[in-house]
Amino acid sequence: MIRLHGVSKIYPNRVAALVNVNLNVERGEFVFLVGPSGAGKTTFLRLLMRHILPTSGHIIVDGRNICRLRQWEVPYYRRRVGMVFQDFKLLPAKTVYENVAFALRVTETPPSEIRRRVPEVLRLVGLQDRAKAHPADLSGGEQQRVSIARAIVNRPDILLADELTGNLDPDTSWGIMDLMQEINRMGTTIIMATHNMSIVNRMKKRVVEIDCGRVVRDEDGGGYRGEA
Repeated sequence: MIRLHGVSKIYPNRVAALVNVNLNVERGEFVFLVGPSGAGKTTFLRLLMRHILPTSGHIIVDGRNICRLRQWEVPYYRRRVGMVFQDFKLLPAKTVYENVAFALRVTETPPSEIRRRVPEVLRLVGLQDRAKAHPADLSGGEQQRVSIARAIVNRPDILLADELTGNLDPDTSWGIMDLMQEINRMGTTIIMATHNMSIVNRMKKRVVEIDCGRVVRDEDGGGYRGEA
């Protein structure tokens, strides 16, 4: 489903964030992306979101080189790729319902479809009773669930997560990971960058380790090594 061939990213300050990365991710996989801060994990995710372009190499998603997408095609591609951030990035003046609905409105989804899909996804993340609440009224775990709901309401094929549990306590983190596993079981491909050693070690998913911009380990059923 996702193929990276010789992908490098060198920023204008000459920092090499990724160096000659070759990686395949199959449909429906759950992949942990690990490595020290500054290793290149966030750059990897930003490339898949098509927020930035590689300096060299090709990124193929479902047989298409996303580096060659025309500008007008990029928003359509991003509808297939959800993104969840460590700091939630919710709109504080909008309710839970409105935050999730916003992701559909920007894609010009018909109002009738919005009214159907938002309650569905809020039930999936366990927030059906918090639809009228604002972000300030929610716990950190609830806010993260809203951000996940917003990321999946367009039914993406791929869900990317950057330090998903970084601001959450351990018990809340495991609740979020249970939700991510449920989303994965529904067929969504998940790539999650994390420093959470206990989660990686316990879940035994595929682990891709990046260090100094290079893939130094790719292991099925792996654990957390390296800086840990």
